[in-house]
Amino acid sequence: MPLGDVMRKLQFIADCEKHSDSQVDACQATQGYVKNLLTKELVTYGFHISPEQNQQQLAVQVEDHPIGLGVNCDVKNENGLLVCEISAHADEEQDWFAKIETQSVIKQLAQAVENTLKDDQSFSEFHWK
Repeated sequence: MPLGDVMRKLQFIADCEKHSDSQVDACQATQGYVKNLLTKELVTYGFHISPEQNQQQLAVQVEDHPIGLGVNCDVKNENGLLVCEISAHADEEQDWFAKIETQSVIKQLAQAVENTLKDDQSFSEFHWK
């Protein structure tokens, strides 16, 4: 499997009204809330977050691991359906050990994202795609 295809998607439902003062763009406010929550909490799992990202995307690094990882959370509909996509941006020419290591780091990041979001009572119905 080419490394470019290594990706995990976590779908969940958010109670958007808990993250916004108005009904207008409530789920967009939730998208920002998710980014801020992950930025703060993923550090406790050993991940480093690059600050210069847009509202839904985080660049994630792990010390001593050269592969760039990404977490991109996007609102899918006005009913609070969000999807966080976890992916690796790696060289296709990596040796097999480096590919296995990258897949392991992606799994660790996916677990950290899921645990962080599950700790927040405003998110529910988690499903990996």
